[in-house]
Amino acid sequence: MKKNSILLIMAMLILTLTGCAQHKSEKNEDYYGEIIAGLGDEEQFALEDIGEKNDVLFTTDATYDDGFAHDAALYCNIYYAMDGKTYHLGRIESMGTAYPISYGKKCIYTASQHSLEIYVIDTSDHKLVLKEQYETVYGEDDEVSYLRLKDGTEEAVSEEDYLKIYEEYQQSYVISFGYGASTRSPSGRQY
Repeated sequence: MKKNSILLIMAMLILTLTGCAQHKSEKNEDYYGEIIAGLGDEEQFALEDIGEKNDVLFTTDATYDDGFAHDAALYCNIYYAMDGKTYHLGRIESMGTAYPISYGKKCIYTASQHSLEIYVIDTSDHKLVLKEQYETVYGEDDEVSYLRLKDGTEEAVSEEDYLKIYEEYQQSYVISFGYGASTRSPSGRQY
């Protein structure tokens, strides 16, 4: 019990020192303090302001140096506080170190060599939703086409549209994980 109390106090101190505005820091302590205190020795976290009412908490047990000063991850768990409670929204995964999990305005990106996914937080149902998925498809004669899945409907999109959405991903902010305030990079560091 004493160890959990110490961990909770350390987590609150870490959240206070992460550079968040005081009001957000207080909310983060209330919402995410116990989750952070309960992380294992090898688990890392990031708190990011993606443009929602509250910061989003990301946790992972495996990171890598992406070559741009980020401790990036291929997979992570996502938590979000709403309606006075904290919800585990699920786990997402990118496919390869060239495609770190990142975020844009009110969205979270995962990708692979031939696909790109855009997730959003659905506050009414308290869950993470796959808003759009883009895929590169290769035909029999090496012909390339592009598909988009949105709202359960699949449709062909132009290469120009595909490249535009992929450019948005490349301009997004890589989530940089850390063990505490001293290793956490500031929000808004661009990939």
